[in-house]
Amino acid sequence: MSGFSISIKKSSGKPVPAGNLELTPVSQALVIRAPGQVNGLVWNRPVAVRVQRVQRVQRVQAPGLEMPVTQAPQDVPVYDYTRLAQMLILGVGLLGSALIWLVFRNRSKYLSEN
Repeated sequence: MSGFSISIKKSSGKPVPAGNLELTPVSQALVIRAPGQVNGLVWNRPVAVRVQRVQRVQRVQAPGLEMPVTQAPQDVPVYDYTRLAQMLILGVGLLGSALIWLVFRNRSKYLSEN
């Protein structure tokens, strides 16, 4: 039996050619497993797209043979505006709840004194 575990894993998908570019999706997964359970909660989210430029050049020694020449890959971040909007809505809701609680708490103290 394994214990409670939380892990964060980063993984890359299959590269997809697009012209002279090679695009690879990069994702991050939060994995939560309870003790004694084989299954668990897995939450995936996109993190970036890795962009690598591939150029074809001919070798002088062997005419007609092309060899790919690559440049260092760059990660282009993926911004999740939906998650940002959800967090904003949650924050406004919590702030509104706290303000309502403060108003009614003070009001109940005032009414109990009179």
